[in-house]
Amino acid sequence: MWFWRAQRLDFNKKIQEVIILKKIITQAPFLTKNKDGIFIFLRKECNIKPKNISSYKKAFTHSSFNKTDNYERLEFLGDAVLNTVVSECLYISSPQNNEGSLSQKRSVIVGRDNLNKIGEKLIPKELIKHKLKTISKNIYGNILESLIAAIYLDLGYKKTRVFIEKNILTDKEVNLKHYNYKSKILEWSQKNQKKIRFVNSKQAGPDHQKQYLVHLYIDKVKISESWGKTKKSAEQRASKIAIKVLN
Repeated sequence: MWFWRAQRLDFNKKIQEVIILKKIITQAPFLTKNKDGIFIFLRKECNIKPKNISSYKKAFTHSSFNKTDNYERLEFLGDAVLNTVVSECLYISSPQNNEGSLSQKRSVIVGRDNLNKIGEKLIPKELIKHKLKTISKNIYGNILESLIAAIYLDLGYKKTRVFIEKNILTDKEVNLKHYNYKSKILEWSQKNQKKIRFVNSKQAGPDHQKQYLVHLYIDKVKISESWGKTKKSAEQRASKIAIKVLN
C-alpha cells in the first residue's frame, strides 16, 4: 500500500513540476520582450500587445541610422491607413456634413502640423534610432504614421482603428474649426472662374529641417509666396496671404 502512495506522490510532484515549467515557458517571451523599450511603450502607453516586434522597431528607425531598413515605406502605408480610418469615422459620426465639409475636417486631422503635435506628445524621443543632431517635429509625425502601419500589419484594421480613435480622433488633440485658407482660395477661384496654381519653386535646409517655398498664381499672375516646413503648410500660408491681397 505504501508503495502505491509513494508512486502517487511522485506522480503529483511531476505534475506540479510540469505546471511550473509551463508557466516559465509561457512567461519567457514576455520577459525577453519586456527588456525592449519599444515593447514597454506599446504595452503601457498604447495598450497594444505586439505579435511581431520587428515592424515596430523599423517604425522608430530614421534613415540617418539605417538607409535601407527604416520607417519610410511604413510611413507611406500608414498615411493611407490613417486617411481611410479618419474618412470612415467622419462619414459615420457626421451624417449632416457634405463632401466638402468632411474633406476639410479630414485635412485638419491628418495634416502635418496636427500629426507632428500628437507624435511629439506620444512618442518618447529616446526610442528613436537616428544620427541627427536634433529631431525635428516632422520626424515625430512621420513615426506616428509609421507606427500606424506597423499596428495595421501586425494586428489588423480593427486594432489600428482603436489606436487612431484613442490618440488622433479626439477633440482635445485637434481643432476642427481650424481655418483652411487653401480651401477658401479654391472656393473663391471656382466662384470667380479663376485658375489657381501652386508652384513648389524651392526647398532649402538639411533633411531633418527642410523648408519649402511655394508661389501662388491666379491665372498667370503671381499673387503671393511663402515658406513652410512642409509643402502643405507653405500652400496654406501662401493662400492666407492671397486672401488678404484679394480683400
